[in-house]
Order: sequence, then structure tokens, then C-alpha cells
Amino acid sequence: MKIDLLIAEDDICLNDLVASSLTDEYLVSQAYNLEQAKALCDKSQFSVIVLDYYFPDGDGVELIHHVKKQGNNPIIIFLSASEELDTKMNAFNAGAADWIDKRSFIPPLLLIKIKKALANRQEFDALKEAEQQANTAVFSAMSDSFMWGNTARAIQGCLSCTNYNEFLVHIFSYLQSLELTASVAYSENSQISYWDSPYARACGMEEDLFKLVMQKDERIINAGRRYFFKDSYICILIKNMPEDEVRKGQILDVVAAYIECANHQVNMLNQEYVKQLYFKKIAFELDDLQQKMGLFTEQTQQIQSHQSLKFFEIFSQLELTNDEESKLTEVTDDTLMKFEELAYNHVKIINSLNNVIKDFKRQLS
Repeated sequence: MKIDLLIAEDDICLNDLVASSLTDEYLVSQAYNLEQAKALCDKSQFSVIVLDYYFPDGDGVELIHHVKKQGNNPIIIFLSASEELDTKMNAFNAGAADWIDKRSFIPPLLLIKIKKALANRQEFDALKEAEQQANTAVFSAMSDSFMWGNTARAIQGCLSCTNYNEFLVHIFSYLQSLELTASVAYSENSQISYWDSPYARACGMEEDLFKLVMQKDERIINAGRRYFFKDSYICILIKNMPEDEVRKGQILDVVAAYIECANHQVNMLNQEYVKQLYFKKIAFELDDLQQKMGLFTEQTQQIQSHQSLKFFEIFSQLELTNDEESKLTEVTDDTLMKFEELAYNHVKIINSLNNVIKDFKRQLS
């Protein structure tokens, strides 16, 4: 592949001499003033520019600034007769790679300097690329460490949630820490609940999409920059997955790990919810039984009092011998004692039941 090279020199003879001295590996363009040079640089990106310092319409440093504004960074070799130190300093400060005195110019010297500059540029580019790769690896490792540490803390917080509201706050807080906008759907006792991100970049909930995705077997489903992460009881839609492959890979790993734990916690919350409903039903039944037992005891005591009065009324109306009265009194007392014993047992049952209910409600709360 040929190297694009521009010669910008107002001395026509010298310009042609330089052009003719270059080998076939160079694709040469020639400019004889500054405007021509700028026009050529606007059309092509040159790898090398051999440049005079002074032109009738400006200087070579002006061309360097013009080229750099376009985002191009060619190798600049000045070919000038100027002996002024400030001129040379301006040239090198602007980005010149070398300087050749045109009064002692010989073509082989230019070729040597061009090849040396190209070799230096290749070496510099290789070092720069290696540095970028090293920086990327370090950044990736640091980012990876942060993400997993953050995810570990988020998982710990998620598994400590005791209700659905707290659970959702943890999920959205974790996703925000990863700069992700999301929607969440989870199965709340056979009913699907949908929640959108509470943060500003949320753009609406896709309930129909969630319903379709939750019927599929895949755990991760890609739809452009949107990714669905799903498990048995929960599905998270990431709406702004990064395009950078390294960061995307990190997020795929940590969110997949997180959702597995979140799924476990949803299942636990569902089980706890069912248990709470069952316990509340038991508490209601115990309260009802307590009321009935209290009513039964009250009625028993009323019957006992009523029967006692009846017995005494009957005794007072009967004409009994002492022996008959003694036997009847004994039977009556025995019956009343059984009523009292029954009432006492009911009171004991109610007291025990009260203790059970208090302890049960304390455990429930």
C-alpha cells in the first residue's frame, strides 16, 4: 500500500526535484503555495508532508494547524533555508518531526528521514495501543471488582427484605448504581405485578412484552439495547444496556447472578405472605372460639345459679323426712358441684386460650 505524501514548496524546481527523488512506494501530491496545500489537505489525508516554512501567502505552521483541525496528524518534515532559531522552534512546537536545510539538501537524506519518521510513528502507535490495552484491562478489572462487590452487597440487602415494597426499593437502587434504567415484573402469589423505574429516564412499562417473555424458557433475551433477565418468579427489563462490549459483558454476568437471588427472595416472600394469611385466619378463628367459650361459661354460670334457686324452691315446698331431705340435699349439692367444676374448667380453658392467642399474635407481628 502506497504512502500518501504532500510536497508543499513554492520553489517549483525544488518541488519537482523532491518529487522525482521519491520512490514508487509513495503517492505524491504537489502544492506550490499555501492555499493549494490547504485545498489538497481538505481532499486527502496525507501520511507525510514535506513542507517549506515561508510562502508568499503564509507559513508552514499555518498549514499544520489547518490539518490538525481536521483531525489528521501527518508526519511533518520541514525543508527550509531559514536559520532563525525562533522559526525552527515554532516549527517543532507546532508538531514537526524533523528539519532539513534546503541549501544542503540531497534526496537520499530526505528518504532516510522519512523512513526514520515512519518507523518512529509505527513504534509510537504500537506503544500507544499497548498502553490503551493495558489501561482498558486495568479499568475492566477495577470495574469488574466494583460491580461484583456492589452486586454482593445488593444481594445481601435483597435477601434481607421482609416485604415487597422493600424488595422493589432494593432492586431499583441496585440497578441505578449500575446506571441502568429498568422495569420489573414479579409473581406475587400467582398475580403478576409490574413496576417501572422511579428514576427520570424511565420511558414506560411494557406489560405485554413482559407477559410474552415470562412464557419463554430463555433466561436472558436480547432485543437491541433492551435485555430481559428472567427466572421463575421475576423478570427484569434493562432498557439502556451499554454498547461497550466489555461493560455489557460485566452487566450480563452480575445481573444474571443478582436475579437468581432476587427470584429466591420473591419465592420466600410469597411463601411468607401465604403463611401470614394462614396465621391471620387462625388468629381470627381463635378469637371467635374465645368469644364462644366465654359465652358458654357465662351461660353455664347462669344455669348453675338458676338451678340452685329452683332446688331450694322445691325443697321449701316439699314435706320430707330428715333422712329424705339429707339424701336429696346430697344429690343436689353433688350436681351443683359438677356444674361449678365444669365452669371452673371452662375458665381454665379460656385462660390458656388467652395465653395462646397472645403468644400467637406476638409471633405474627
